[in-house]
This record gives sequence, structure tokens and C-alpha cells, in this order.
Amino acid sequence: MIILKERELSLKIKVLEALSRRLPAAHHMLPRIKSDLGKNIAGFKGEESLNYYLELLPDTEGEFYVLQDIRLPFKGHHFQIDTLLIFPTFFLILDAKYMKGTLEFDPAFQQLIQKFTENENEVDKTITYSDPIIQVQNQLTKFKTWLKDHKIQPGPSESLVVIANSQAEIKCVSHPNFVKNMVVRNSGVEAKVTDFTKKHTKITWDAKGVRKLSSLIIKKNEPVTFIDLEKDYGVTSSCILKGVQCEECLYIGCERIFGSWGCPKCKSTFKHAHIKLLQDYKLLIGPIITVSEFQMITGITNERTARRLLLTSGLSYSGNTSQRVYFL
Repeated sequence: MIILKERELSLKIKVLEALSRRLPAAHHMLPRIKSDLGKNIAGFKGEESLNYYLELLPDTEGEFYVLQDIRLPFKGHHFQIDTLLIFPTFFLILDAKYMKGTLEFDPAFQQLIQKFTENENEVDKTITYSDPIIQVQNQLTKFKTWLKDHKIQPGPSESLVVIANSQAEIKCVSHPNFVKNMVVRNSGVEAKVTDFTKKHTKITWDAKGVRKLSSLIIKKNEPVTFIDLEKDYGVTSSCILKGVQCEECLYIGCERIFGSWGCPKCKSTFKHAHIKLLQDYKLLIGPIITVSEFQMITGITNERTARRLLLTSGLSYSGNTSQRVYFL
């Protein structure tokens, strides 16, 4: 197995983590933000857990190649592929789902029904989702069209929905044979791939072809670079809590004392606690900051101290001293 593009923590997870730190506890959107964060982290863990099982796959008739977390432009929009495997004789798209409880697939009505018990209050919950089988098939269709648009013949292809939570129960409400062919647990990926290699025997991709195709995909990949917090969550910059956060007790409001940051709550001290604040500022406010803005969010009253901390934080900058902006 050769991984040509690895999966990275998404911008949305980073932004939601920063938001969960920087919103007041009473903010009305915080429960939804934390819920969305949990779902996104679960999804990421599910995708990551797939790597272990991919490493177990035998190199049948040559190496196979892996590209993860792909987002490609398509007819004025974008489509995403969690995991793309390119074998010498076919390619395979995997869409991993990390979901708990009982998962009832119902292709007849294009839906997935999740049933589980919320541990906190032991309330039974039911959530209905769009059918992930249709989603992964749509990804496959769009990718094959994308290849043709770039003068590349797709060749044989397959797609699977992978249930990454080994404790989830999988049921079929309709079309059980179809679901059985399209849905697999992590541990069942190897057997499915073995079936596919027996099904597809004609060489489609040599090493040179794979490298050429992969280079094109990586070149055209367009990861998400902006999350509209006001549109998605009704959060504006005025909602964001200012202040340096304690690395020990997480209190926001550390004070600058004798060259360090001191927490008035737990009395811990830290040398570089302002770095995390700068990272949160970039995610939630913007990629540039001035000395006066840095003073405002940290509470530093001495301009020279603020300027020195920005300079020693390894940031590049532009402009003369009075008009200087720092790039986060």
C-alpha cells in the first residue's frame, strides 16, 4: 500500500474546537456546536480507523495506491471522496461512517435510520439520514465524469459504505441483498477487495498511470478554506471571548506577570500560552493581526511587550513599525 495523499484534520473540526473554547457557556448555539464537533470527530476517527484494515490488504498483482480526503470541483460545486483506492485493475471509493446504535438501511426510501440510547438521560432516540449508499454511488458517478472531463478513461470501479464502529448493529429494512453488497464493516473490507480483484482482472493502471492520475487529483484538490460562522451558527466576532486561556484549568483571563502568563484561578504559570490564542484568532477572526488587536485580545497594556511577543512567535509580517500587520 502506498499512501499518496494522507487524511488531515478538517478545518471544520479545528474551527468548532476553537469555538467550543471561545464562546460563553450561556451562548445559545454552544450545544449545537459541541454536537456538531462530536459528530465530525467521530467521522474523522471512523475514517482514520479504516487505515489499519487497509494495511492488511495484500498487494495483489502489484501495489495499490491510496488517496484520502479529496475535494474536487464539479459543475460549479464540489464533491468529496473519503478514501480512493487505485488498484492495477480497478479503483474503489470507500465512505466510512462511525455511528453507534442500530443502523437500519432502507434503500426503498433512500434513507438510513439510526436508533440509539442517549447515555446521559437514557432516552431512546431515532435519527433519519439520507442513504449513504446513494451518497457513495453519487461520489463514484461524479468522479467517473470528472475523469472523463479530464480526458481520462475511468476503467472498472466499485464503491462501498464502511461501518467503522464495530459495536453498531446493522439491519436491512428493504433490499437486503443490495445492502449486503454495498455495506461492510471495517473488518470485512479485505474480503470485499479480494472479491473485486477476482472480478476485475484486466490491467488498467500501471505505476506511471497511477502517478499521473494522482498528481492531477492532488493538483485539483480544493480543501475547505473558510467556515461562515455567522451563516452556519449565528456567531459574530463580538461573541468570541478574549483573553489568554490557562493550559491547566482552561480559565480564560491569564495575566502577564514577569515574562510569563499567570492564571489567577489555579495560580499556574506558562511561557507561551498566547500561541493558542493566536491560533484561535486565525480560525475564528482572520489570518492577520495588528499589535493593537493583539493587545485587545490579550489585555497587554504595554505596546512594546505586545510587539515583542508577536515577533518572537515566529510570525511573518508586512509594513513598517506603525502600520505593521502579522500573518498568523
